[in-house]
Amino acid sequence: MHIFRLFVTAGPSHPTHFAGVPFDAICMVDASDTEQARHKASDRLAELGWASVIFRDTILLPPAPDVSGLNQVMLDAYRNAKDLGVSLIVYPEPSGAA
Repeated sequence: MHIFRLFVTAGPSHPTHFAGVPFDAICMVDASDTEQARHKASDRLAELGWASVIFRDTILLPPAPDVSGLNQVMLDAYRNAKDLGVSLIVYPEPSGAA
C-alpha cells in the first residue's frame, strides 16, 4: 500500500469541487510498486474528474501494517483502498459536502 501526498486540481466535470481549484490531498493505492501505484492513482483520479495531480511525497507501507493508530478518516481510506484499489482524502472538504 502506497500513501501519496498530492496536490489535485478539479476539472470541469468534477461533481463537488470548482474547476481549476487546487487542493491538498492524500491518496492511498493498493500496489507495492511505486510507478504502478502512481499510474493507478492518476487513472482513477482522472476518472473521478480531477484535471491534474502533482505527487509530492510517498510512503510505502509494509505488507501487514498496524493501522490501529489511524484516525477514522485514514482508517476508512485505508479500507477503501484495500477494497477498491484507490482512495482519496481531499482537504478541506467543499462547502455542503456530506
